[in-house]
Amino acid sequence: MLRFLVHDERGLATQWPLVNAHLLGSDDTSRKGGIAFRDGCITCKTSDTHAALAFSLEVDAGKAGRLMLQTCLLRQREEPYRLYEELARHRIKLFLEKSENWLFLDPAKAPEAFEKFEQARTTFVMGMTEPDPVRSELLHRDALALGIFASEQLVMKRTEWQLHRRFGAKAPDYALGIRVPIEKAPEQLTQVLSSQFDTVRVPTPWSLIEPTQGKFSFDQVDRWMAWAKKSGRKIIAGPLLDAGAAGVPGWVRPSLADPAKLKDRLYLFIREVVARYAPLNPIWNTAASVHLNEAAPLTTEAMVSVTRMAGVTVRQLVKNAKLLVEVGDPFSDIPPATERAIGAIVYIRALLAEGVPMDMVGLPVLLGGTAPGQGARDLMQVCAMVERFTSRKEMPPIVLSACAVPSAPQPDVGTGWWREPWSARSQGAWAPMVFQIALANPNVHLVVWDRLRDDAGYGIRDSGLFAPDGSPKPAAERLLATRRRLRTPLGPFAGAVADASDATAAGSGD
Repeated sequence: MLRFLVHDERGLATQWPLVNAHLLGSDDTSRKGGIAFRDGCITCKTSDTHAALAFSLEVDAGKAGRLMLQTCLLRQREEPYRLYEELARHRIKLFLEKSENWLFLDPAKAPEAFEKFEQARTTFVMGMTEPDPVRSELLHRDALALGIFASEQLVMKRTEWQLHRRFGAKAPDYALGIRVPIEKAPEQLTQVLSSQFDTVRVPTPWSLIEPTQGKFSFDQVDRWMAWAKKSGRKIIAGPLLDAGAAGVPGWVRPSLADPAKLKDRLYLFIREVVARYAPLNPIWNTAASVHLNEAAPLTTEAMVSVTRMAGVTVRQLVKNAKLLVEVGDPFSDIPPATERAIGAIVYIRALLAEGVPMDMVGLPVLLGGTAPGQGARDLMQVCAMVERFTSRKEMPPIVLSACAVPSAPQPDVGTGWWREPWSARSQGAWAPMVFQIALANPNVHLVVWDRLRDDAGYGIRDSGLFAPDGSPKPAAERLLATRRRLRTPLGPFAGAVADASDATAAGSGD
């Protein structure tokens, strides 16, 4: 087992919220385990008593925010670890690991980041030598916050360098997309449909298009497809199969337990949709979140089979169609609901091993919401997650298929926040930096914001780029300004880091 001591101002804590607490294995996937708190100690039990495991949960990281954070892989033992010491140790390790991987070990390349890192390391050592456990924990929490600030400064320094390296001579044709709210007519949203959104993600909900078996209604999707064609936008259509808990119509649910029947129903639906919109040559999002088993407990073999069928059906109708498969829970936050659920990377590797047709992988980065897996993350965590996918040689190009954080405080447990309770200011700082971090990775081809306007579409509450009256939030202004900057080649890197100060815009890093 793993045990962690936690304290309050009086000594061992009498209460400790285990928000989104879970175990992680060496493959960065969530592991089953029982987690409980009692008398100042968090106890994590698992059936695999010999494996080294990491512990992840939402914690108060001081000025850095209330974030989902994790420890290093730890040997299981009876003697308890100290939670904040291990969280701070992991962040120090991550900073050094990324500095080495990115060839940034020379402090002169990122002096502000390394100055903050040295403060973090010094404070960490002070915490280790402090005999008073309460004071020691406070020092380790400060070290954790300093380590987060340092790692974010490192990320933004490296991001600007990478952006110039990638787009110094040629600007991207496509970089920023938006998921459109098909329940509203395009004419109602003309004010906020900026030309800087060069790509539109048009949902094709099965339950909306085929609410009754064999009876199809395309009106809402048709008007957005026509608008996209007229305005010359690139289109991502789908997902054709949304395997989330509410992603299939009621009349299909009895078939979910039988993969053969599910494939038959899905085949007929996909054929109708693809035949209708094939002339627009969209990128087809063939399947989303299949590996989480939210809608039905599929075996890995069945997951591969249904995903293959979706892709093959599209290719039968459109030989050279571009296909995207979207994963769920890329941060591995959600403990497996059944033994058959698998991690995102394991799922993609299984698809590739079986030759499932796929040109791109979609990663959702939805943070600050109430759904499992949407706890707040800092910039380094987003960067590291994307690199976990892109660093694998077999991995297809990546699309950040849904990106969002809220612009107002969220009262629900588990939403967390970055630097300060979510606000227009923190959303406005987060959005353009994550956009740049993603595009700085040469294997990321596009970033799609998940919600256009707060009263249009579905998704994380208050995460629209525009208010209900159509006025732009700071996130919209800065995100669109960043896209305009990338309309022309950036030229050679001159050493100045655009927006580096934004790493502390929402809350002080001092």
